[in-house]
Amino acid sequence: MKRQPTQAVSRGPLAQPSRSLPGAWLLLALLFCGVIPAARAQWMTQTLQLKPGWNAVFVEPQPEPAECDLQFAGLPVESVWMWNKRFSAVQFIQDPDKLVPGQAEWLTWLKAGHPAEGTMNLFTLAGSQAYLIKLADNATPVNWVVHGRPLSRTLDWVSDSYNFVGFPVPASGGPTFQSFFAASASHTNKPIYRLNATGGWDLVVSQSATSMKSGEAFWIRCDGRSTFQGPIGVSIPALAGLDYGRELTEQTLRVQNNSTAARTFTLSTLASEGAAGAGYPSLAGAIPFSYFSMDLPSNTYDWVPMPAQLTSPSIPAGGQWSVRIAVRRADMVPYAGPVGPAGTAYQSLLEVSDGAKDHVLVGVSSQGLVVSQPPPGAPRLAGVGDPASPYTGLWVGNCIIQKVSQPSNILHPDTPLPVANPLQYRVVVHVDATGQARLLQKVLVMWKTGTTKPDPADPSHQVTDVPGRFVLVTDDALIPSFSGVGLRDGEPVPRRLSTVAYVLRKPLALSKPGDFGVGSVAGTILLDYDDPLNPFKHKYHPDHDNLSERFDTKLPEGQESFTVQRQLTLQFSATDPEQLPVAGWGDSQLGGIYNETLIGVHKHPIYMQGIFRLTRANRTPLLNDGL
Repeated sequence: MKRQPTQAVSRGPLAQPSRSLPGAWLLLALLFCGVIPAARAQWMTQTLQLKPGWNAVFVEPQPEPAECDLQFAGLPVESVWMWNKRFSAVQFIQDPDKLVPGQAEWLTWLKAGHPAEGTMNLFTLAGSQAYLIKLADNATPVNWVVHGRPLSRTLDWVSDSYNFVGFPVPASGGPTFQSFFAASASHTNKPIYRLNATGGWDLVVSQSATSMKSGEAFWIRCDGRSTFQGPIGVSIPALAGLDYGRELTEQTLRVQNNSTAARTFTLSTLASEGAAGAGYPSLAGAIPFSYFSMDLPSNTYDWVPMPAQLTSPSIPAGGQWSVRIAVRRADMVPYAGPVGPAGTAYQSLLEVSDGAKDHVLVGVSSQGLVVSQPPPGAPRLAGVGDPASPYTGLWVGNCIIQKVSQPSNILHPDTPLPVANPLQYRVVVHVDATGQARLLQKVLVMWKTGTTKPDPADPSHQVTDVPGRFVLVTDDALIPSFSGVGLRDGEPVPRRLSTVAYVLRKPLALSKPGDFGVGSVAGTILLDYDDPLNPFKHKYHPDHDNLSERFDTKLPEGQESFTVQRQLTLQFSATDPEQLPVAGWGDSQLGGIYNETLIGVHKHPIYMQGIFRLTRANRTPLLNDGL
């Protein structure tokens, strides 16, 4: 016999005359129901056992595909109900068999051919959400396998009301209701109702002896205002997890101890499953993580590889554990499998757990150093099809000269010796799509305006044909072809990056393509003896103008001026040259040992040595936009 709670206070899922949602509210409801923009994803599977009649389930991942028609195809599901808590408080728990499609308190999906199909207002499913699912009474029990992305959706409680909710708990050995809600005065020892085998709601009599079940939804009373999300609170920048994309190197994951006692947390790295379809990046492999380790007593800190399980110190009640997590793209295993139109992404899961049977899953995704190319002719999504070279783009940094040879030193004229004060100057390098590196004296970051074309559907309107983009300009003659990227006195101006350390009329190619970032690159800067910028040349000094006494004959090299050569080498290292803790080394940060031989300013060559560091400032693969 079905048991019904006897207290009645106000409205809830009561039998109501059929009515439709107003248009604006329906739009908001659809957005609330999981219309989430597609993104790089990481994947998990939740299996929910559905029995004939009513089922109260909690869906953890964001289902993919999200459409109800696709999710329930082939399953004997008659209807799906999601509580629309925007409208009113719930103060009476009603028999699910008396739910009427179309009432404002519930969003409903109905199978094709249902008599009330015209009132259907639930079309997509949301993750981290509770649902009532009705199977045919004569159906056979089935498993609903939900494949999707873990979400960190914030639960908004309705005050002074029953709330239809669920929580992510382990598949076996979940916490008791009492221990789970112990830290929240709004929920502690408040009435909880769970669906029984016959489709009625039973009061949980002993919350201290009753364990929560994975994938189960229930009604619980919330007295007053509440922000409680569970004993473990996880704060991340985005709803769908930690997405590092192509640019981010580190992000911070914050774990809040929402329990009543000190706890120790464990951060575990789990494998991601494969993607849900061709519209999502293929799984390229697991993500290698580092975390920022600080040992304050010994004053040591560094980025170190994160173990499979990272344990926190004891976190007091209400305290927080912050973990700075970096991805090591240089250590990602190159992907050699098939590539779809969405490309590939490295993906993993992070599980935050404690000793009280509580856990939270966080998805993580990142692009690697090399973006796998979709097959020829395949449609490409935005951001897919980048240059194959992992270091393509503009690199800006500094060179620090720490040692210089002393030709007058009788014992060691060719040995670089430490200097009293290091010399530091800027270095600017561009790497094209093939991996060819070029040393630049200056570059202007500018903007190329996109183009439009008539809309095929409506020729009176224009649509984007080629989108605008940043360009890198080294040829002054091309400046009028582009526009600026900043404002000065109300006028658009380019952003200039330059160095006074080199004299280059045009970009200088360094070694061969592919050496930048992993081996060494070298090049020679030649400054002709008659170049106006040659240190021996003086335009108005008759002894240094390379002209005869009558100013009518050009003198050869060596009489008044000398050609200067600078033979330089950049040797890249696997770690920071001074062992500084740098996230993203080998990815967005590069550096190593700098060597230079200076010929022409002294009768003996001068040898210099130091270190250099470079940071990627732009991923544009072309100089002067290929013009």
